[in-house]
Amino acid sequence: MGPSEELAVLGLSEFNRLSRFLLTSHSSCRHGDNTNSWWLPRSPVSTVTDALRPSVCSGRAAAAAVVAGRRRSEAGGLRWGPGQASGRGVEAVPGKPAPPGRGAPGRRPRSPPLPGPMAGAVGGTGGSGWTWRPVARDPLLARAFHSCTELRGRFYLVGGLLAGGAREPSSDMVVFDPAEGQAVRVGARGGPRRSHHDAAPVGGRWVCVVGGWDGSRRLATVSALDTERGVWEAWTAAPGSCSPAGLSSHTCTRLSDRELRVAGREGGTRTQRRYGSIYTLRLDPGARTYCYKEEGYHTVSRSGHCAALLRSPGPHPGHQLLLFGGCNSAEAEVAGHWSHGKIKEEPPAAPRLTEQLASLVSSGQGSQQGPRGLRHHSCSVVGPFAVLFGGETLTRARDTICNDLYIYDTRKSPSLWFHFPCADHGLKRVGHRTCLWNDQLYLVGGFGEDGRTASPQVCILDLFI
Repeated sequence: MGPSEELAVLGLSEFNRLSRFLLTSHSSCRHGDNTNSWWLPRSPVSTVTDALRPSVCSGRAAAAAVVAGRRRSEAGGLRWGPGQASGRGVEAVPGKPAPPGRGAPGRRPRSPPLPGPMAGAVGGTGGSGWTWRPVARDPLLARAFHSCTELRGRFYLVGGLLAGGAREPSSDMVVFDPAEGQAVRVGARGGPRRSHHDAAPVGGRWVCVVGGWDGSRRLATVSALDTERGVWEAWTAAPGSCSPAGLSSHTCTRLSDRELRVAGREGGTRTQRRYGSIYTLRLDPGARTYCYKEEGYHTVSRSGHCAALLRSPGPHPGHQLLLFGGCNSAEAEVAGHWSHGKIKEEPPAAPRLTEQLASLVSSGQGSQQGPRGLRHHSCSVVGPFAVLFGGETLTRARDTICNDLYIYDTRKSPSLWFHFPCADHGLKRVGHRTCLWNDQLYLVGGFGEDGRTASPQVCILDLFI
């Protein structure tokens, strides 16, 4: 297949927004020239749909809706007509002109329809429910055990496994623009080959990838993408850094713009003891260095867990870092506590979604039950709530991949769990990520029910109260 067949280029307006953003960011940096500039070409539009209004299901109606929706999907499928987007992304290569387009500039062919909305449901008569609504679809996004970092309104997807059973992780990076619903592979050189890693934004400019599996060993190093120059940098350990053993399936939580809290990791009995160490990781973008410091307390040994920095309930305000899952325990574990004013980091404002979550947990639809033995699930902080979804359960030998929604409510002491099950097996996910942006919670990637097929969809959590 030649290059002209491989690329499906639409009108000039399709990716201008992201292109202008990156070019403007570079031209305003200190270098003062364009010799090291990079660009993202105009991309074919991903399969995007306008706002779909999923029906709200409850009780037996949920199962019926799921079956009917699956039959419709199997009967219809996706239709790719002449002039429609292929769903492929275009690889961006530094220093080369954009490929020529095919078709009239500025015209946007109609995108093929997405499958019908996924039905997540809760029982009862109150009419409350939830669903993941598909908003974009692109094969570039199909991966699991990757990182997904929001920075200046873009999602940076790094590495991961492209299929179940893959021996080596991917080294590519994909940028997804949620406002436009478009994805593009970025050809930044020197990208790390990683899976089961974590990443965090630093300085409003860098995406720092911490640890992970490179196909042969676990690492504790830091690689940083400079989003202004479009290059990867291998940062070095500062003198006195107390680096942990190799990290994978760990968590990195921002405490400030230059400080992360690292918890948990995979390993055998020699490297993963009964108790796990906690590390503070300090980052210095100016010197391109990092420094690990081991804290004086430990947690239960865990991997594939999630972490949430939340305000402390009760009479003594402050913040606490909670770990969920990654072991057989159903209890949240405190991996750090800070008094009032010590933590400046706050989750993005999401007033509408916060209000909807408060209404959902007050509706009486969910059971007050937390996840037990869950790993490789997702977690996002929305106001006083931690929202967990999917993952793999350690409590069953078969049918281990989950599609349940859990909400941890910290508004009162003691904090409460709420469990909202789902009837749609098509929603099962493991190794996925969720990102909060613009008052919406996005679901990106992950393996489906078979544990091998990566989802190319991006979905938004819809709540119906």
